[in-house]
Amino acid sequence: MSTIRDKKIIVLTPVKNEAWILERFLQVTSIFADHIIIADQNSTDGSLEIYSRYPKVILINNKNSKYNESDRQLLLITTARKLFGTGNILLAIDADEILAANAMETMDWKRMMRAKPGTILYFEKPTLYKNTQCVIRYDGGGWPLGYVDDGAAHLPSVIHSVRIPTPKNAEKLYLDEIKFLHYALVRLDAQASKQRMYSVLENIKKTKKLRFRRRVYNSNLDFSREGDRRENSKMRWFKGWEEKGIDMHTVKTSKYYWYDFEVVNLLDQYGTYRFWWDDIWNFDWENFRRYGIEENLLDKSIKPIRKPSPLFLWLMKCYFQSLDYAIFTFKNLSRQQK
Repeated sequence: MSTIRDKKIIVLTPVKNEAWILERFLQVTSIFADHIIIADQNSTDGSLEIYSRYPKVILINNKNSKYNESDRQLLLITTARKLFGTGNILLAIDADEILAANAMETMDWKRMMRAKPGTILYFEKPTLYKNTQCVIRYDGGGWPLGYVDDGAAHLPSVIHSVRIPTPKNAEKLYLDEIKFLHYALVRLDAQASKQRMYSVLENIKKTKKLRFRRRVYNSNLDFSREGDRRENSKMRWFKGWEEKGIDMHTVKTSKYYWYDFEVVNLLDQYGTYRFWWDDIWNFDWENFRRYGIEENLLDKSIKPIRKPSPLFLWLMKCYFQSLDYAIFTFKNLSRQQK
């Protein structure tokens, strides 16, 4: 059985075009992790050049051309076990999830290091909103992002998968003092782009029905209503890293994001009409297609994208709003009658 002394922290991270935050992620993660295993999926934004500057990075190629969380998670976990065996702490975190600067000074960090193999580790991910001064907080124990590895099988799903093994009778350790700062909502335009991609993927993979997709990936979704409350960020989350010269606040944006390119290719592959009912048409796909071809970022063979008519989009919006209202009313009446 491993001890605190010989137990390694192994970070498992899938990457596709994350150069906007990769330096920050690797600077911070290199401080607390023994090894950082990155499964890069055909990045074209300079991510590959960044890895070489960080000795703890172990780069493996995710050659899958399609979005598949199951494949990449199994690739990462299998690689960690092949290289370092079991008994280690596996932390499955994305590149936009940065450990808070005070985490290693907490009692929970010591609890994590003492945890026995077979323990699932839960952490809160405060989501920075619009900038690094405002944060969305979550109650309820957090997310299963870590596992003290005992070799248990991982049973992932293709999309929105739990990242680490979660055996049925495993011990659960909630580490409230350790935070991973989630930078996803500091770029609301990128998040909207990702939401459109998720809607298209859920359509193709038939993992969620249309009403769910339109509600969860709504183009008018108010992200400020996420979580349980909003508050000011804590200085202690940033201070220690800033003292080491790590920039924790600059955020790079872009005119378009790789999710947009992914969607255009899927629209071309499966036919535009299939996605007319999905709430993705607040974005000018045809103009984007032309831009991509002019800049040699998209294949010239991609066909023009025909969007639904304004009347069709309006009718769809009214229909689903009415449906949601009717279901909400019915549920309320049912509760009152009980």
